[in-house]
Amino acid sequence: MRPKNVVPAPWRSRWRWLQLLFLPYALALAPVVALDAAPNPDSPPQFGIPAAVTKVDALLHQLRSSANRPFTLIEYTVPTPNAVPHILAIDPQDHIWFSESGGRFARNFIDTPPLNRVGRLDQNGTISEWVLDEEGTSPMGVVFDQVGDLWITERLGNRVSRLRRDGGIDRYAIPTANAWPTGIALDSKGRLWFTETKGDKIGMIDPTTGTLHEYPLPVSGAMATGIAVDRADRVWVAERDVNIIGRFDPQTREFTQYTFPTQNSKPCSVAIDEKGTVWFSERNGGKIGRINSDGSIQEFALGDEFSGPFILVADRQGDLWFSELFSSRIGRFDARENRFEHFPIPGAKAHPAGVAIDSKGNIWFAQQSTNKLGLIVRTHLAYPATAGEEPGRVKADASASTSFEFREFDIPTPQSIPGIVGVDRHDTVWFTQMGGGFVSPGFPPGPPGSKIGYIRNDVVYELSTPTPESGPTSLAKDPCGDDIWVTLRAANKIARVRDFQVTEFDIPVPNSLPVGIAVDYDHNVWVALSDANKIGRRTPTGEWRFLALPEPDAHPRTIFVDQWNEVWFAEKIGNHIGWVDKANWRVEQWRIPTRMAWPLSLESDDIGNLWFAEMRSDKLSMLDRKAKTITEYRLPVQSAPFKILYDKEHSAFWISTVFASAILRFDLQSKQLAAAYKVPNEGAWVGGLDRDSQNCLWFSEQFANKIGRLCIDGVSKAPVKTQVEIGETKER
Repeated sequence: MRPKNVVPAPWRSRWRWLQLLFLPYALALAPVVALDAAPNPDSPPQFGIPAAVTKVDALLHQLRSSANRPFTLIEYTVPTPNAVPHILAIDPQDHIWFSESGGRFARNFIDTPPLNRVGRLDQNGTISEWVLDEEGTSPMGVVFDQVGDLWITERLGNRVSRLRRDGGIDRYAIPTANAWPTGIALDSKGRLWFTETKGDKIGMIDPTTGTLHEYPLPVSGAMATGIAVDRADRVWVAERDVNIIGRFDPQTREFTQYTFPTQNSKPCSVAIDEKGTVWFSERNGGKIGRINSDGSIQEFALGDEFSGPFILVADRQGDLWFSELFSSRIGRFDARENRFEHFPIPGAKAHPAGVAIDSKGNIWFAQQSTNKLGLIVRTHLAYPATAGEEPGRVKADASASTSFEFREFDIPTPQSIPGIVGVDRHDTVWFTQMGGGFVSPGFPPGPPGSKIGYIRNDVVYELSTPTPESGPTSLAKDPCGDDIWVTLRAANKIARVRDFQVTEFDIPVPNSLPVGIAVDYDHNVWVALSDANKIGRRTPTGEWRFLALPEPDAHPRTIFVDQWNEVWFAEKIGNHIGWVDKANWRVEQWRIPTRMAWPLSLESDDIGNLWFAEMRSDKLSMLDRKAKTITEYRLPVQSAPFKILYDKEHSAFWISTVFASAILRFDLQSKQLAAAYKVPNEGAWVGGLDRDSQNCLWFSEQFANKIGRLCIDGVSKAPVKTQVEIGETKER
C-alpha cells in the first residue's frame, strides 16, 4: 500500500527566523541510527512551521532515590492542556520529541479527549507543537528513521504517518480496521515495524517502495504494544494480554513465542541492550525480565507488585530504566548486581510512560496525567562509556577533622543556576547566573540566564545584562583594577561590570560560544571561543585578535593568566593544555595522558607549575613548567572536580566537585586528598570557587540556586560558628 494524502510544506519567508539547524534521529523503542549531512541553513525550516511555539519554565527538584542517593529532577509543562505526553524520541542535538496522545486508552483511565499533536522541547526551553490532522488521531509511538524523518503511529487514526524534514506528511492507512497502531521501531534496512494492538498483527512499512505489509500474530486477543528490533533484524513484540513475548523472523516469516512463568503479568514493553539481550516489563506482575540466549526466561521482582513497570529502555552501560505507571516513579535495574533503585516523581498519579536517554546519559520521561516532561540529571560523567577505559577508583574516606561552618545565600531569581564565583579585593562576591544550557549547549533545556549577581555586606544583589537571556557563564577579575568581566555565551558577547554598571561588547566571530575568560596585567581580555575553536584577545582600546587552534573541534573552555602574565588554556575535547606564545602568535600544546579527561580549570602554584582539574576522569593534574611533563593524581571516583584554587599558605589545593557535593582539600606535601567538606545540599552541583580576605571559601550550588561560604577552623581568619545562616537577598 502506498502513502496517501501527501501534504506540502507551508513555507513563508517571514518564518525564516525559525530555521532549525539539526538532523533529527532518536531512540524510542528502537536502535540509534546515523543520518545524512546537515541541510543548507538557507533552506526552509525543518518539519515545517509548528502550530504553536511556547516558552516554558523549568522546575527543579532536589530529591533522593530509594538508595538514599541525591538526584536532580527537572520538569517542563506541556503547553496544551491534557496533552497526555506518551512516547519520547531524541534527536542528535538532544531535542526531546514526544507524542501528545490525549486520553481514552482504557475505561476510567485518563478520561480526556484524544489529541492530534507531536511536540518538541528544544535547547532554549521552548516547546513547539505540530498538528497532524483535524481529528483526534491519538499519536502514540514516535521514532526517527535513517534520513531524519519522524514516524508516528496514530492509534485512533488507524495509520502510520511520516513527518518529513521538508514539512510534508505521508500517511499510510492500515488495511485492518480499528487496528490501533501503538509501538514502532526501526530495523537496520530502514524499515518501520509497528504493533497493531487491536488487530492482533504487526505491520511493516518499507519507505523505499512505499509499501505496507501486515503479519498476523499466532494468537488472538494479544493486545500487542511494545516492539523492538535486534541486531539480526528480528522483531520482538510484547503480546500483553496473553503473557507472551513473540519473536518474528522476517526471513522465514515465522513467530517464536516465549510464555512467562508469572500469570497475567501483562508485558507492555520490550528493549534490546548493547549486548543484544532482550528485556521486557511486566506491568501487572511487578517485574522486569530477560530472555536469555538459550530461550530461558529470568524474572526480577521490584518488591512492589502494584508499581506497574511500563516502558523500558536500556542504557549503554547495561542498566535498565523504566517508568512505574502506578507508583509515580522511574526505576533503574542494575543488571550486574540484580539490584533496583527507584526515583520518585513529585506529586501523585503522574502515570509516567515513555522513557528515553539522551547523548549525555540523562533520563527523560513523559508524565501522562500531570502533563509534563521529566528529566533525571545524570550523576556521573562516565556515559557513554569509552571502549577500553575504566574510571579510576580510589578510596574516598577523607573527611573534615576540624571545625567548619557553612553559610548559604539564596539567589532571588528562581532557578538561575549560579556558575563561576569571584571575590574582588573589596570582598564583594561576584557570580554568574547561567540559566539553561550551562552544562553543554542546550542542557538542561531552558532559557539562558539574564543576570550577574553579587553579595556585598551579606546581601545578595542582581544586575541585569542589557541583552536578555544572554547566558552569563564565566567570570574574571582584572588583576590591576576593579573591573569584572563576564562571557555571555548565548549573546556571543562579553560584558564588563564597572561601578555596578554592565556594558556589553560584541565578539566579531559569529556563533563562537564564548566560555572561559581571563584578564592579563595589561588589561587585555582573553576569551576561549569554544565553537569557533579559537582564542580571542580584546585590547583595552577594543581591538580584537584571534588565534585558531591547530586541531579542529578542540573546544577550548578555560583560559588562565598566571603570575608571569603568561596565557594558558584547556581544551575540553582536544584534550590538551596549551600556552599562547604572544610574541609569535602561536600555541604550544601538551596532550593529557588520560583520554577524554575534560580539563576545565587552571591554576598555577608559586613556582610556576600549572595545575588543572580533569572533570571526567576525576583527577588533579600538574604540568611541570620546566620538564614539560604532566603528572596526574586521582581523586574520588565520579566526583567530577570542577574548579581548583591554590592555597600557598597551607600548601594545598581546594577543589569544588560537581557530583561529590563537596569541597576537597588536596595536600601538596603528601599529594593526597586530605579532607572533604560536604555542602549542606547534596546533589546541588558545586561549581565556582574563590576565597575572601578571611580565607573563607565561596562557592556556587548550581541546582540548589545558592551561593555558599565555607569557613574552616585553622584555615580561615574568621571565627567559626556552629549554626548555618541564611543571608538576605535584594534586587538592584
